[in-house]
Order: sequence, then C-alpha cells, then structure tokens
Amino acid sequence: MNNTKLQKIYAEAGRLFNQNGYANTKMAEIAKASGIAVGTMYSAFTGKDAVLSFVIYATLDKDYLSSEISFPIKPIESPKLIALLTKVIDNVFGSVLNITDDKGKLCKDFIILMEELFDLFADYLLAFDNIEKNAGILEELSELYWPQKLAYFEKLGEHLRLYMEYGQIRKFTHVSSHVLFLTNTLTWWALNSNLSIPNEPIPRDTAKEICMGILKRAYQI
Repeated sequence: MNNTKLQKIYAEAGRLFNQNGYANTKMAEIAKASGIAVGTMYSAFTGKDAVLSFVIYATLDKDYLSSEISFPIKPIESPKLIALLTKVIDNVFGSVLNITDDKGKLCKDFIILMEELFDLFADYLLAFDNIEKNAGILEELSELYWPQKLAYFEKLGEHLRLYMEYGQIRKFTHVSSHVLFLTNTLTWWALNSNLSIPNEPIPRDTAKEICMGILKRAYQI
C-alpha cells in the first residue's frame, strides 16, 4: 500500500472515530470513505483496534506516515503511545503555554500564543479528540490526557488575566467561559471545520488567518 492511500485511511479513520466513536465505526465504513476495498483494509491492518492506535500514533509522530511501514499494521503498544503523548504535553506546558520570562514578566504576546495554540491543535487535535471520544478503549492514554487538559484550561485562564493586566486584551469577566470560547474557536478552525465539512477542506494557512482575525477583533483593544 502506498503512502497516499495510507494517508487517506488515516484521515478518514480519524474523522469517523472522532465523530461516531470506536464502537459505532465499522472497518467497511473506513474502507468506503478511503476509497479502497474492505479486503484491502484487512490486509493492511490486523483489526479495528490497530486502525485506532495507528491514527493516534500517526498524529503524535509526524514522521511515521513517511517511514517504512510493515504490513499488516498491528495495534501500537500503549507505552509507545504514552511516550509520544507525554512528549507533546511537555512541549505544551514547557514551551507553548510559557508566556513569562524567568522574572515573571510577560514575554509572549496574546496573538502569538493564539497562533501557537492553533498550530498545536492543527497538529495534534485528531489524537486529543480521539483519546477523549474513545476513553473506554484508550484508558491509559485517557488517564494521562484528562488531568493535562484540565491543567491547560486553568493555565490559559491565568494567562488571560495576565494579558488583561498588561493591557494586551480588553477586560472581561467570566474568564472560564472565555477559555472555553477561545479553545472552541481555535479547535474549530484548526481541525473540526474540515472534519465537519470534509468535501470543502480549508487550507491550514487560510483557516489560521480567519481564526486570528476573529480573535483579534474579539479581544484586542
């Protein structure tokens, strides 16, 4: 199987698992959406569990789909997935959400943070959402993911208060609601718009430009 077909399976399986859940997604549906025969799906993967772990792995490891892949693809071991997810989370809190210097002074502008979060979601949201949607199947990943998601919400709220203090964004109350709004807006344009309307894909750069324009008008003074 060539990389183009494998990329198509990755995209369609990720979308179907995300929208319908693991239990409600059939191998035949993935095959049909990917434009291949059901028999080809079973030649490429040992089963549906292998397809789900393949989606998570290929999202977290950007080099995987262009590497030498052996068939049939078996379920990826949990330790490998956990290691990759941990690496991404460490980058989120060690770099993306790091907006102050060693002295506690602001060193990353609001829009820069929003741009970096957009890129984060565009790169990894397919894995995040599938872990969340299919927690019963991906229990170990879910146990790692959920506390970090809550920590992200808390940290982003702290950052919004700091941005208001520095006068970078307009003042508002109900910070938690704004955290959800910002996250939903970023994730919609970063990935979910294309998952919801797959026949009219929006190029990443265009989606980012639209998203940043919305946030600038909504929050900057």
